[in-house]
Amino acid sequence: MSKEIRFNEASALYIHIPFCLSKCPYCDFYSVEYDKKRVDLYWAALFQELESLIKSVDNKLLRSIYIGGGTPSLISGEKIFALLKKIRSSFQLPPTAEITIEANPLSLSEEKIIAYKRAGVNRISLGIQSFNNKFLDFLGRNSSREKNIDSIKLLKKYFSNYSLDLIFALPEQSGEEFKRDLEILSSFNPPHISLYNLEIHEQTPFYQRLEKGEFKLPADKIDAEMYNFAQNFFLKAGYNNYEISNFAKSGYRAQHNYLYWRYNSYLALGPGAAAFNGKIRYKNRADLNKYLKSFLADQKVEREINFLTKEDRMAEYCFLALRTRAGLSLHQFYLNFKEDFNNLYRDSVDKLKNKSLLAESNNRLYLTAKGKLLANEVFLVFLK
Repeated sequence: MSKEIRFNEASALYIHIPFCLSKCPYCDFYSVEYDKKRVDLYWAALFQELESLIKSVDNKLLRSIYIGGGTPSLISGEKIFALLKKIRSSFQLPPTAEITIEANPLSLSEEKIIAYKRAGVNRISLGIQSFNNKFLDFLGRNSSREKNIDSIKLLKKYFSNYSLDLIFALPEQSGEEFKRDLEILSSFNPPHISLYNLEIHEQTPFYQRLEKGEFKLPADKIDAEMYNFAQNFFLKAGYNNYEISNFAKSGYRAQHNYLYWRYNSYLALGPGAAAFNGKIRYKNRADLNKYLKSFLADQKVEREINFLTKEDRMAEYCFLALRTRAGLSLHQFYLNFKEDFNNLYRDSVDKLKNKSLLAESNNRLYLTAKGKLLANEVFLVFLK
């Protein structure tokens, strides 16, 4: 049983769909094998958690809904329609609200694209990861260059607002191979691109394989060269690098993650999903069986609850703001926390500026080009 946590307001809602056809060896997000009967039961459980969540929010104005996973595109349009209908009947969504669903090329059919659009989805995030069959096989994507290209073409027929994901710094990936991925990606002129270097997380098959020496990651220097090349490539193609890993054409910045980075409150549904009310962060236990048992027993979802200190919140606010091109406003920091930023962090910030990791202008701090490559080093300063 978990205590009800109140939300004065929340700008965003994240809904976790844990089902996958197979687990990608690099992925550390919570997922389970797809099973239709469990999906049906899960949908009923989601509605029950949603009913409880509705009662916990005072100002019910949402600017973004994000359906992530897992593989949400395994879910039928009818189920997505019913879920969004319930949310719309309980929350206010302005006409500009962003409603995103993640998709995998293998499970995204034309029928589903049409059904999602009818359900109210206005943005799709498509996990491409690579156009090179060798690397798709290494990543366990069970897709192909041709399938990825066909999925993008299909998506473009119905959606003008969509995002494509790409992974780089893969083992033995040459600069020419990476450049070719960028060229194919940009040929579709997507309004939004998310670019991630391959990170190896504990408790994943890739971590075990890396420990055994089955493959090696590129040196940090190669990783940095690829990232810098991509930055310049997308800049020339008309994209704004508005956050370390994200690039957008004008008017297509992803609202959902940007609300996170600007430290807004957000709601969550589903096992493994996390919520934040401004002072408390909780995460639903990442266990589908226990989630369904709670539903069948008419009990509240089990949660890990973290009560953040003021120091925690100030540190998080700083490094999340620094992820973005807009940077960290020292004036806004004072308005939010009634603390002088310089009294708390000036010595550390000056050291980072001397190392050319941070720049300062008009009472704002920004990551430099070098700082983006060593962002974790910068962020750790605020967490100490």
